[in-house]
Amino acid sequence: MRSVPSDSSTSSGTFSALHAEKAASSPRLNPRTFLKRLVSWIALWMLAIFSVYSGWQIVTLVLIALFGLAGQWEFYLAQEEKGHKVFKQSGLFCGVLVFITTWYFLIKNPSHAAFVHMGEELVLVFAVLGALIRLVIRQEVHRAPITTAALTLLGLVYAPFLFNFVALIAFMPGSPALNRFLLIYLLAVTKFSDVGAYVIGSLIGKHKMIPRISPGKTWEGFAGAILTSLVISVAMVHWMGSRLQALSLTSSIILGLLLPLVSVVGDLAESAIKRDASIKDSGRTIPGIGGALDLIDSILFTAPVLYFYMQFTAPFVP
Repeated sequence: MRSVPSDSSTSSGTFSALHAEKAASSPRLNPRTFLKRLVSWIALWMLAIFSVYSGWQIVTLVLIALFGLAGQWEFYLAQEEKGHKVFKQSGLFCGVLVFITTWYFLIKNPSHAAFVHMGEELVLVFAVLGALIRLVIRQEVHRAPITTAALTLLGLVYAPFLFNFVALIAFMPGSPALNRFLLIYLLAVTKFSDVGAYVIGSLIGKHKMIPRISPGKTWEGFAGAILTSLVISVAMVHWMGSRLQALSLTSSIILGLLLPLVSVVGDLAESAIKRDASIKDSGRTIPGIGGALDLIDSILFTAPVLYFYMQFTAPFVP
């Protein structure tokens, strides 16, 4: 995790006139960075497709859990970078329990799948009570112990709890073929939204969206994200969805517009977290992308949206 100097485009503060002039005159699409990102994308897509179509449910769940827990860990490190204390071990333990709940109700005992949300609620109650009880029975020597408890719980909800919706989509009762399609559909629409935003924004982006949070994001890139996701959504449903009775053409248009919108919001939310901690990337584990949280930030928002959309609009999904 890298600290960012105060005059960086990813730290708090504003651009100086000289910095803004240099940024405007220099090419924004870095070929070397783009190549690294492309290689990482290809590798990650191969891993995702293999995991989804291997039929190894445990392997798929473990992979989902690793990314979710890695994102939680990076969130905690970002808070420590800012000078806060968090209960990392306790938070990660509860994060593991979230995915264990999914394994128990959707893989080990699928006949009890209706209780999976109750299991998640129990984990959240346990986490809240545990954090507050710890403040009562143990004298914390650091400053702002309530902030510590709050940030610990936020890290739990933000990363593993939201990312667990990917597992809920992958293993929800019904047709395994439908689940595989929805999972690939989710990843494709979400991540191609990132591609569209990055490429279009880098090539022609001029009008900043929210420079106080992410100076590199533009309205042109946002339009590229929407257009790319809409095309991918309609194309996938046209070629595959009709055979699985997964999504209608109307749904493909609605989701093709809705998912990239919340994807951009998820990306901006992580940018706000990084800017608050004055760091450029959440980690360095993925070349050209950054850390696990940089990779899954948009999926944290799109996975719950797709899951609940399917619950409310597809009666055949229990």
